Amino acid sequence: LEPKIVHVVGFCEADHAATPPDIIESAKITLGIIQNFSLGAPQILDDPRIKKRKEELVEETKYLLQALKNLAADKVKDPWTDPKTLAQAIHQGLLDAPHLAGNPYATGKVHTQIRDGACYAVDPQSGNLLSEKERISRI
Repeated sequence: LEPKIVHVVGFCEADHAATPPDIIESAKITLGIIQNFSLGAPQILDDPRIKKRKEELVEETKYLLQALKNLAADKVKDPWTDPKTLAQAIHQGLLDAPHLAGNPYATGKVHTQIRDGACYAVDPQSGNLLSEKERISRI
């Protein structure tokens, strides 16, 4: 994995909003992990399970990207970065997460489960996995 950009999540975010010292500490933790990883981490991209999941995610993401494009107003050049389109997608549940429940600007209706180390959307009644196409069709 060689990302061009790394999104640092504060270690404290489950407890409180990050303060400047928290952000600095989180960045140091992240830097340490990146340095350790570069010193000889296992080649996880060679694992067939990782390759399979990557292919699944790429295919599933196409449905979400198309739904965002369909949601955008006609004059929007780039629906994937347009603030109004993204806000509408969050409000309608296209972009959703369980922890958004109770947020007045989001739905928080998606149910997820970890299976075989991967996070999937699931039907809340049956527990069956939902493809992204199926999840979007239910919105």
